[in-house]
Amino acid sequence: MRFLTIGIILLFLLNAGMLIFLLQPLPPQRDNRRPEAASFIIEQLHLDAQQQRTFEELRHQHHETVQQAQEQDHHLHDEYFTLLKTDHPDTAKADSIAAAIAAQRTVIEKATFDHFTQLRALCRPDQQQLFDATIDEIARRLAPPPHKGGEGPPF
Repeated sequence: MRFLTIGIILLFLLNAGMLIFLLQPLPPQRDNRRPEAASFIIEQLHLDAQQQRTFEELRHQHHETVQQAQEQDHHLHDEYFTLLKTDHPDTAKADSIAAAIAAQRTVIEKATFDHFTQLRALCRPDQQQLFDATIDEIARRLAPPPHKGGEGPPF
């Protein structure tokens, strides 16, 4: 009887602790690479105060464009995989959604290319040489991390 009582109390405490943990609000998610990448760019290109302000505006515009495209991309992916919940998925609709997903990815890549074109145009000729020398490193820092565990998707 005593063992049963102790067991019930331990299970109650464990459940209470789990509920407290699960009900805590999540901290806001932030992209920790952004400040690092921006600082790296400012440092490597030796941007002056005015250039830094303009660069921040460019970053904000780029972020807004990419965020909107990513939101649309997520919505399209949800719609795409919802098609799999039927016995006979509409392949024409799947092809259409896949094309729309590709279009959103194109928007993101074009926005990034345009962003860096504008950044390079912001630079003085000596800074443009620094830009040309560091763009590969900048791109590497901004790239998403590679999948671990070999080739193919993570599932």
